[in-house]
Amino acid sequence: MNEDQNKHPEHSCEEVLSDPERGRLVFDRKAILRRPLQFLRVSGPLLTAHHPFCSHFEGHTFTLAGRKWCIGCFFNTLSFFSALVILAALWSGSPTLIDRNYLLVGGGAAVLVSLLTSALGLTENKIIKGVSKLLLGGGFASVVFSILIAGGSIVQDIDLKVIAVLTLYLPVITVMNARRLREIETDCSTCEYKMRWSKCPGFMDIICRYVEEGFLRPTDKTNS
Repeated sequence: MNEDQNKHPEHSCEEVLSDPERGRLVFDRKAILRRPLQFLRVSGPLLTAHHPFCSHFEGHTFTLAGRKWCIGCFFNTLSFFSALVILAALWSGSPTLIDRNYLLVGGGAAVLVSLLTSALGLTENKIIKGVSKLLLGGGFASVVFSILIAGGSIVQDIDLKVIAVLTLYLPVITVMNARRLREIETDCSTCEYKMRWSKCPGFMDIICRYVEEGFLRPTDKTNS
């Protein structure tokens, strides 16, 4: 299949997905490598929403500027960088305004409250979920900044401080992503479509765009 065929498949998405003779749908890596920017454009909605576009996951996303966004990641990232900028500005203006111990303890407490709220299932409400993620991002920013200003200077032992921050960040983000993946798998496995993405309305639009752009193609049934 040449590049023109990848851009303009011979059959429509509906024909491909409904073909009883087709095998599994697989990503065409060569097509993706040839047109990585277009692949990212097609993937854009999923990259910001992080969840299937169906009623089961409406509590995990919100719409802004016509695009679906993951509530957790959006507010977590927003609060993290906002808090970090504010703390850096205060530190630059008057370091005596910031007590490193208060930052560490207060930030750690905010992170624990956020994780506990999520573990107890209280984040099914969008408002509570948003507040929880603001606490998580702001709290983690406070912990990070308390580490960075250790010794009275951000640049002092910066390499060790970065390692310490990553040591804290990577386990937390790994656990959070694993939990999100488990939640999606649990919901989708109990759905009537049984994780068959080519049939699921929540994935249908993006699957069709992948097929129409030549990024996703069916294999022969004998090879599936």
